Amino acid sequence: MKELPPAARWYIIGVIVLGTLTFGLLLPHATFAPLAPLVFFVALSSLTSGFKVQFPIASGSNMSVSYVVDIAALILRGPHATMIVGASSGWSQSTFNSHGRNPPYRTLFNMACLVLTVQAAGQVYQRLGGTASLDLTDHLGATALATTGMALTYFLANTVQIAIVVGLTTRQSVWRIWKKEFAPSGPSYFLGALAAVVLIAVVQTAGYGLTLLLAVAPLYLTYKMYRAGAESEARQGAILEAAHDAIITVDHDLNIREFNPAAERMFGHTRTNILGRPVGLLLPPPERPLQLAAFKRYVTTGEGPLADRQIEMTAMRADGTEFPVELTVSRLGGASVTGFIRDITERRALEERLRQSQKLEAIGRLASGVAHDFNNILMSILGSADLLLVGLAPDDPSSSEAMEIRESVRRGAALTRQLLAFSRRQATRRRLLELNEVISGMDTMLRRLVGPEIEFEAITSTDPTKVVADPGQLEQVVLNLVVNARDAMPDGGRLTVAVREIDIEAGSELLADVEGQPGRYACLSVSDTGTGIDEKTRARLFEPFFTTKEPDKGTGLGLSIVYGIVAQSGGHVSVVSEPGHGATFKIYLPAITSAEPSAALA
Repeated sequence: MKELPPAARWYIIGVIVLGTLTFGLLLPHATFAPLAPLVFFVALSSLTSGFKVQFPIASGSNMSVSYVVDIAALILRGPHATMIVGASSGWSQSTFNSHGRNPPYRTLFNMACLVLTVQAAGQVYQRLGGTASLDLTDHLGATALATTGMALTYFLANTVQIAIVVGLTTRQSVWRIWKKEFAPSGPSYFLGALAAVVLIAVVQTAGYGLTLLLAVAPLYLTYKMYRAGAESEARQGAILEAAHDAIITVDHDLNIREFNPAAERMFGHTRTNILGRPVGLLLPPPERPLQLAAFKRYVTTGEGPLADRQIEMTAMRADGTEFPVELTVSRLGGASVTGFIRDITERRALEERLRQSQKLEAIGRLASGVAHDFNNILMSILGSADLLLVGLAPDDPSSSEAMEIRESVRRGAALTRQLLAFSRRQATRRRLLELNEVISGMDTMLRRLVGPEIEFEAITSTDPTKVVADPGQLEQVVLNLVVNARDAMPDGGRLTVAVREIDIEAGSELLADVEGQPGRYACLSVSDTGTGIDEKTRARLFEPFFTTKEPDKGTGLGLSIVYGIVAQSGGHVSVVSEPGHGATFKIYLPAITSAEPSAALA
């Protein structure tokens, strides 16, 4: 009961205690003889209430058979003995034909509620002159008055108790619940009492044989209707339970009335705690007024931005975190709305990765064109410098200037080669290789590169991890990442280079890292405990010439070259980092399980 609101919790405890005391104090005054009819009432009420067997009495209206049994038991056996019938009926409602196991407090509450109801209704019947022997000829008025009072008391006592617990549990108005959900069923209570009186009168005058003949056909038809309805309800319940999308129903006051298991997982609220509370709790505060106005307009008029369309919006979990969702709404009867909500966080991540790839592809093509044109200009300058050197004596002062021009041209040519590597236009010599061997072969060099103040560890995979790539380019990728990690730890730290082979399946959390392409990958990760990278910087990491280093300490081409090499090898790059918590770069390359390099290189 801990998940219930305090008011609901204490009310349920109070009803259980009062019902238990009433049952314990008054049961010793009950008359049990003859025992067989009482056992019959107990069994019939339990079965009909547990399986919700009903008589159809009008279009869209039904009358509970268990209620008719309870009224008949009250007339024939009195309120004290009928408490046993009511308690067994309450127990069966919570036990039989249930979608799941009900908590004990709910079962005890149902039993106590019906004990109090039948005791109150039976006392009214007796106080108004009702007796076990029904003579509809001489005492019709007295019988009608007593029966009407009993039916009214049963109706009020039963429905008001339930409306109160529903209202307190879901934080709704008790009066509105009773008026909307229970008041319309009032006529069926009076019809049920009338049916019980007629049935008893028929039994007392014509015997049990005619009664059974009259009851068998309606009961059989009702059972068939119940089975059809139960199957339909089971299908709907299974759909609601198994749905991956959150399904939330709100009423005309925008209070939550339905919250399926997927919604619990998505938003982090439990169903019992969120029912009856405003739907605004699921919306971030900045957007809440605008979204609530749209909901209210749609509930009231069926128009507005929510009508007949899917919209993307921001939702909020119980812990306050915000996430993007896709919402589709549908109006239901009684001015309520059901929303179908899908978490699109993963889709947004994939779309962002795609946009980043497209942007880098465009920059790469531009860089390639610039590199080719710039390289042609450099070759012209280099040729002119060579001609100058031919015409100058070695001791001529202009010779050193010409040599400087030639050296500058070579540095520019190296820069163009880096641009071509980023744009994937650089010639490669790809072959089938073992990634573990590449890392093991660089171990000594990497330890010297990072220095003694940084703790370095290289972890290789226990299984052969084969990929198709240019070994020289892979070494360049590792060197660039290690140098960046070293520079992010000026005061020392820990740097780890690890290799492992993983399967990324559809629906995996890692699917966004490989741009939505499941498969088997060799994962090369470089992790540091340095200063970390903020979100704004992460968005531009792989852009050429973008750097956060001081002037003359970086060209901004290191990570862009890493991206170009990995993309050229058919792989993907992922970055996980937060300011102050270090960074982890993960390189995913398609793992080769076949020993045939020709197939891999095709």
